[in-house]
Amino acid sequence: MFPRLLGAMNALGTVWIFLLMVLINSDILGRELFHAPVRGTTELLALSIVGIVFLQLGHALMSGRMTRSDMIIENLLIARPRFGRAMQGFFNLLGVVFLAIIFWGSLALFEEAIEIGEYVGAVGDFTAPTWPIRLLILIGSAATGLQYLIMAWQDFRFAFAGDK
Repeated sequence: MFPRLLGAMNALGTVWIFLLMVLINSDILGRELFHAPVRGTTELLALSIVGIVFLQLGHALMSGRMTRSDMIIENLLIARPRFGRAMQGFFNLLGVVFLAIIFWGSLALFEEAIEIGEYVGAVGDFTAPTWPIRLLILIGSAATGLQYLIMAWQDFRFAFAGDK
């Protein structure tokens, strides 16, 4: 069930990227052909990049596409599989801690964005609320932290019980 949720979040991020491409091209065509850009394109792009990253982060981790240095851990997993999995489990627990810190720090920003009605843009021209993106940061960091926890559990189970 959880892998499906991460896959759906990733797919939503991919659709969002496609929609941004349409928006950017519309803005360019509007500027060049009609001397009328699409209002708010810059603001929407800035917000969208953050939202897309947090939507796709958990799936990237689950799929093994998260950037990391594998030179030492790969050799450990081959030479001493149980120790390598224990070290990898520790690495994954650090991921849980870092994502929990991001979640905790973002929670206050989300609450503040709702309380004060925070927005980007200029009144009278274009405005967009920031709380939806701040909510995606919370959802994405929680989902990615949970994925790190699942991976840590799998690594420690192998390291200390020996089963796959």
